[in-house]
Amino acid sequence: MTTSLYVTGTHVASVEHDPHRDGRDLRRAVTLAHAVARPVVDGLAASVCGVLVTAIADMDWHDVGAVSRCAECQRITE
Repeated sequence: MTTSLYVTGTHVASVEHDPHRDGRDLRRAVTLAHAVARPVVDGLAASVCGVLVTAIADMDWHDVGAVSRCAECQRITE
């Protein structure tokens, strides 16, 4: 198994906190995923397209799933 050079980030305005889930502060992407260059830790970071995002260090960019991806991040990471 290989990992990419990028992790997933979600635009800061597009991050929701779920206070009803065991009291934990869980984040989930609700609109658009961005790519963030590794190395990174969870928290605020600049995406490869320049948008301020909340980076998720253990979510590989290629494993985003059904969430839409930023077209500029997609272009840069290919």
